[in-house]
Amino acid sequence: MLSKSATRASLAVVIVATLLAAGGCSMIKRPDGSLRFLPRGHNADYQKSAEARPLDVPPDLDTPATDPTMQVPGSRAGGAVAAATGGPAFTLQDNAAGSWDRLGKALDHIDGVTVTQRSQLINSYEVQYKGNRILLRVSPDGAASKIDAVGVDGTPLRTPEALDLLGQLRSRLG
Repeated sequence: MLSKSATRASLAVVIVATLLAAGGCSMIKRPDGSLRFLPRGHNADYQKSAEARPLDVPPDLDTPATDPTMQVPGSRAGGAVAAATGGPAFTLQDNAAGSWDRLGKALDHIDGVTVTQRSQLINSYEVQYKGNRILLRVSPDGAASKIDAVGVDGTPLRTPEALDLLGQLRSRLG
């Protein structure tokens, strides 16, 4: 335990240090009404500079993009349009695994079709047909499956070659 004289000396040192620290500062009032301590002689003109203003978000950055090119392939919005127009995609009354297998067998029997990749994991076939690369995708549709041609970016492919190939597959798979 400290003696009375040591306690008084410590208290005096704390009081002197506090007075010296506060004596070297000045107080400024912020625009929001709060107070801030600055070193004495410090110029508060910096608060008026352009760099100290709050950041402004441009109006076009705080609203969601409505550009149709930014739609996710296979989303409900895109799917609803394809269903409404009746598109070239067709439905098989089979589950996705069965439809994928049947699609592969049908592709083997169409002249001019070369299967370059088979992926049962994503239910797709990549084929070359009349000089074009076409991705055929099998998508589950309840108890049935939908077969469609998509481009490398995942959007529905509606080239004459893709439409011809889908038509042949539709007639073979019924």
